[in-house]
Amino acid sequence: MDKADEQLMLIGGTALLYAPAGAGVERQAAFDSILYAQLVANKEAGSRFADHDAWYDAYRAALRRLGWIKLASTYDQRQLGQPTRSTRLQPLDAWLKVRSIQQQAVLAAFAAGLGQSADGVAHLKKFCVQDQAGGSQVVIELGLLKPGPVLDLCSITLHTETPLSGLSLAQLLSDQVLKGEAAFNGISLALDNKRFQHQREALHALMQTKDGQGEYRFDPHTPQTGAGHE
Repeated sequence: MDKADEQLMLIGGTALLYAPAGAGVERQAAFDSILYAQLVANKEAGSRFADHDAWYDAYRAALRRLGWIKLASTYDQRQLGQPTRSTRLQPLDAWLKVRSIQQQAVLAAFAAGLGQSADGVAHLKKFCVQDQAGGSQVVIELGLLKPGPVLDLCSITLHTETPLSGLSLAQLLSDQVLKGEAAFNGISLALDNKRFQHQREALHALMQTKDGQGEYRFDPHTPQTGAGHE
C-alpha cells in the first residue's frame, strides 16, 4: 500500500483497510473471519484486556482453523512518543517493508476513515480501550486486506498514563498521550479458498446474527441512521 485510497471497516477491535474496488467475496470472507475469531477468543480466553497473550493465541488459532495460512510474522517492542535512537532496521519496520506497507500512508488512511464519523472513534474506544487507575490499557489491531485474499494484521498493546475514554481522535493520536512501551504482533495470512468454501455461507449467516446482537461492525463511510451498526 503506497497511497491512502482504501476505505476503513471497524470489526470489533480491528480497524481494517480494504480497496472498495476489490472482490466483494474476498472482503466478506475477511470481515466474517475476523469477527468470528474475536468472538471465539472472547469465549475461550475471556477479555482481551485481562490476558492478552492468551486471547491473541486463541484469536490466531481460530483464524487458522478457518483456513487462514500464516505467510510471515514478527514481534517488536518500542517506546512511543520518543525519538528512535537506533538506526538499525527494527523487526516491525522490516516486516512492513517486506509486506510492501507504507506506514505513514496506512496511518493516514486510518485517520481519514475515523475522521468520517465520531461514532467510529467511539466504536474503537468501546472495543479497544479500558480505563484503569491512573491511565488506560489499549489493545487494537490494524489491518490491511489485499487481493487473494491476504490479510496483513498488526496487534498493538499499550498502557498509557492518561485515561483515553473522553479524548477526541486528534488528542488520541498526539505524542503527549501515546507514550509508553508498546508491543506489536504482526502477522500475514493467506486464505485457503478451497478449505474455506464449504463453510463460507454458514459463517456469513452466523456472523450476521452475532453482529445484530452485539453491534460488532461499524462502517465509518456509511451514513448512520438511528442505532449504530458496528
